[in-house]
Amino acid sequence: MINFMAPVSAQLLPEITIECDDDVIIDSAFTSRTAIINCDLENPSMYSEKVSIEVQSETLDSAAPETVTIGGGQTTSFQVIVKAEEAEEPGDIMVNITATIQEVNGAMYPLGTSDSDEVTVTITEHTSCTAVIGQGGGVFESGDEVSISAAINCFSNKEASISFEIHLIEKNMGSSSWPNGFENIGGDCELDIEVGDTGENCNFRFGTPNNLENKWEGCAVIIEKGEVRPNSCPSTNKIELTVKKKAAGLGIELGGNESILEQLGITEEQVPVIAGSIGIVILIIGGFIYYRRKGQEYE
Repeated sequence: MINFMAPVSAQLLPEITIECDDDVIIDSAFTSRTAIINCDLENPSMYSEKVSIEVQSETLDSAAPETVTIGGGQTTSFQVIVKAEEAEEPGDIMVNITATIQEVNGAMYPLGTSDSDEVTVTITEHTSCTAVIGQGGGVFESGDEVSISAAINCFSNKEASISFEIHLIEKNMGSSSWPNGFENIGGDCELDIEVGDTGENCNFRFGTPNNLENKWEGCAVIIEKGEVRPNSCPSTNKIELTVKKKAAGLGIELGGNESILEQLGITEEQVPVIAGSIGIVILIIGGFIYYRRKGQEYE
């Protein structure tokens, strides 16, 4: 009789059990940097219970219901939200969630029966950088060296090394390849990233072809090394570039697409007027020289 009554009386005591997700992930790449932990509460007793919820989450911020009321023989669910700091280092953080019985059928329960579960929260690695092009660009002559500066700003939750490179894109060509004849003189820009914010200025230099046959038009962009190179100029954060064939004499490109008159800024309508003016100037100079010589012979 005693052996039979012991387990029966134990079932009559208030009890609570809690079971939560085994692990969750906080993706540091997202601005919210949060994760949701799902938990189930089970009340195997015959009493209505008011249960307090306590979360121990180390360096993480957390939010959960303070209390949950659950009827006898019922199961209910609740959520715990955990949030990481912006520069939270990557790795695993253990979060402990405890449910403790406060009241039974509306009366205080002094025994404070409780149950706990532990959840692993994994913080992912994250490094993001932006490159904003500053000075440089414009119109250059074949054979010139071009210099372009850019401000690099990064945020990371770990120490890292990262490289940026300059990339040239020829207008209307649809190719991600570096244009023929152009040479990357300055090389890549290497940055050591600290935890938190890191800002650096980078200078990029490249040479243009010495024997450029036709005018080259395009743009320059700064990208992280290893990224997919774009094959067309973006709408923003770029430098427009024009490289003209090397000029000869009075700044005239021989063999270019533009005629000599066009390069000198002279229209066809202006040609007769200019030619006539030049002729008059030549006649005046010729007459002056002739009369001067006559005067010398007379003397």
